[in-house]
Amino acid sequence: MVRKNRAKLNIAIVTNNYTPYSGGVVSSIDSFVKGLHKQGHKAFIITLDFLGKEHNDPYYVIRIPSIYRFMYKKNHMAAPLHMTKKLQKIITLLNPDIIHTQHPFFIGKSALTIARQLHLPIVFTYHTIYERYLHYLPVPQFITRPIVKRLVLSFCKNVDGVIVPSNYIQHYLKQHEIKTTIEKIPSGILPVFIKHQVADQTNSTCNLLTVGRFVKEKNIPFLLHLFLKLHKIHPGKFTFTLVGYGPEYEPIQRLAYKKLKLPKTAIQFIHKPSKIDIADLYYESDLFLFSSTSDTQGLVLAEAMGGGCPAIAIDGPGQRDIIKNGKNGFLCKSEQQMLEKIVYISNNRQLLGKMKKASLETAQQYHPMVTTDRLISFYEDTIQKKANQQDGRQPSNK
Repeated sequence: MVRKNRAKLNIAIVTNNYTPYSGGVVSSIDSFVKGLHKQGHKAFIITLDFLGKEHNDPYYVIRIPSIYRFMYKKNHMAAPLHMTKKLQKIITLLNPDIIHTQHPFFIGKSALTIARQLHLPIVFTYHTIYERYLHYLPVPQFITRPIVKRLVLSFCKNVDGVIVPSNYIQHYLKQHEIKTTIEKIPSGILPVFIKHQVADQTNSTCNLLTVGRFVKEKNIPFLLHLFLKLHKIHPGKFTFTLVGYGPEYEPIQRLAYKKLKLPKTAIQFIHKPSKIDIADLYYESDLFLFSSTSDTQGLVLAEAMGGGCPAIAIDGPGQRDIIKNGKNGFLCKSEQQMLEKIVYISNNRQLLGKMKKASLETAQQYHPMVTTDRLISFYEDTIQKKANQQDGRQPSNK
């Protein structure tokens, strides 16, 4: 429910990652910004210049010019000179009510410095357990892991509020005695992914789907080996579509076709389609498969359910807030259990129909207007508490 007669806010959203990147963080930012704009608030995205040329950005995206640009593991990297000074100039011109950083490092660290200098409230979205993604850095993990963990927790202690997308991260921070106000606000999904009905179930085949970045932590080879067993036991009954992009895209294709010798009639790959096409794939598929054990929200699960596609997933922290066993999918402990659930649902079309409708209901909880209203309330409370502190009064316990 959107509050009426609330003051319009001006928000500076600071992020290391934005287009040409895609993925969970970018999807989260886009969903919230569209929701904020729809409610009449101002929201600007401040990020890096990854390409050194026209990005075709909307008016509300501001790029910090970057003199150093390079690729690392097929990812765009950028490093501006005098970043803090340039960011401060932008934020001073925008004169926001609040700064919202999506990262604790690099541009996020500069944002915290500037917030303190300008006496602005700052909140941070803790998207992921950062020490689990250190394989992206060219430094030994046994050296970087304790340093990264300490820096991130210190950052959480120094901002005015922390937003977490899941119960798992909230529990993690409380375990580490973070006293900063923590608010659980899951990222919303874009309206394009939310359908209003489920597809007719007329096919004799069961169409399986996975969507995501093709990187090691997504554990996609697990799904290929699982599908190989399905195909051998029930030839012709299942199809599998893998949608995404990333450094592992071509190696995973080779694994599927050359090593496992899966036929192209049963399994297909689609490289980085449009959001509209992905939404149609969710709608047309019977079951969504998910094998990551490191995701802290698994926003793609909510997107799939927006198309009426129940999820069968290996148990993990990001899955537990979304998947309700037997209602909109199943959480599984092993490959064998996952196989059994897929076959069980494929043989019970009445159950599949119920799960599809339940999936649509789940997706409504991730509608951007619902999640954005919760975000705005947190902004308002944080701004008020900051004002009270600066006035020498005690923060309210609202």
